[in-house]
This record gives sequence, C-alpha cells and structure tokens, in this order.
Amino acid sequence: MSAMQRLALPIGLTLALLVAPAVWAQAADSEAALREQLQQATWPADIVAAADRYLQRYPQSPFAVQAREWRSQAEFGAHVLAERDVRLYRNAFQPEATPAARDELRRAALGDRAAAVRLAHEARQDTPRYLGWLQYAARLGDERASYELALHYRRAAQPVLAAVYEARAVELGFVPPRDLDHVRK
Repeated sequence: MSAMQRLALPIGLTLALLVAPAVWAQAADSEAALREQLQQATWPADIVAAADRYLQRYPQSPFAVQAREWRSQAEFGAHVLAERDVRLYRNAFQPEATPAARDELRRAALGDRAAAVRLAHEARQDTPRYLGWLQYAARLGDERASYELALHYRRAAQPVLAAVYEARAVELGFVPPRDLDHVRK
C-alpha cells in the first residue's frame, strides 16, 4: 500500500490496520485458542509445547489438570520417539481427512500402545511406516508388537533384530508359541 493510499484511508481504518496484529496475537493466546491448539495437536512434542504454553498462561484453570495429564503422556511418547531404534517421524503423525484417523493419531501420540498397533496394521503396505509404528508400540510396552517385529525380522533374515524384539516381547510378558519345525524325521 503506497503512502498516498494510506493517506486516503480514514483514520479509524488506519488505526485498525496498525492494531490488528496485536489483537490477533492476543486472541491466539486466549484460553480457548490455547486449549484448541492443545486438543488438536497430534505430534507428541507439539502436545508438550502446547500444554506448556497453556499451563504457563492458565495454571489454575479447570482444564489445567487435563493439560498436565496430556503433557505427561505426550512427554513419554516424545521420549520414545527420540530413541534410535524407533524410526517413526513427524509425517507419520499428520492427521488424515477423517476425524477417526485424527483421534487414533492423537491416542498414539499420548502413548496408547493399542492405537499405535492399529496404525501399524493400517500402514502394512508401507513397510517403513509399518515397522516404525510397531517399533513405537513396542517401546511403549506392547508385547505383541515386539513379537510381530521379531517375526518380521526373522522372515527378513535379520536374526539379531529378531532376537532383540523376541526377548523384549518375553520381557513384557508375551509367551511365544512353540516353533514347529517343517522338516519331518
């Protein structure tokens, strides 16, 4: 906008244009906006950051208890995702078109092992994502996901990884079925 055009604007509109960014910033920090950001986040680190922003501004609100709980759950999920043996990245947590898919991602981000396993099974055609979701679920403590990884690595002729995940499954309480040899004597 040129200086001549700005001069032609009424004073009220000119002031509104100058003040608008500050008003938008304040509206973005409103309790409702921060609560919405927290509720819509699907990446564990984003949930932690949104909870921190909310709790910093509104530590005594009735919603603060829920924000603290989600923060704790998401912090554990973020810690698991930071481990080197979990190859699941931010793009895996991008919400799909359906609300049900978004809810499933949200549950997984908050550490729901069963949701992570369901997401793995939905991604079965995309092997890296399938394995990433299983790795995430296994590190969250799902014994069946650990055993499923052991079977995958055994079929892929990677016995060391198969042994690691089978041991993890047993450590988590899974009782593997007995192997039946396919050779008859």
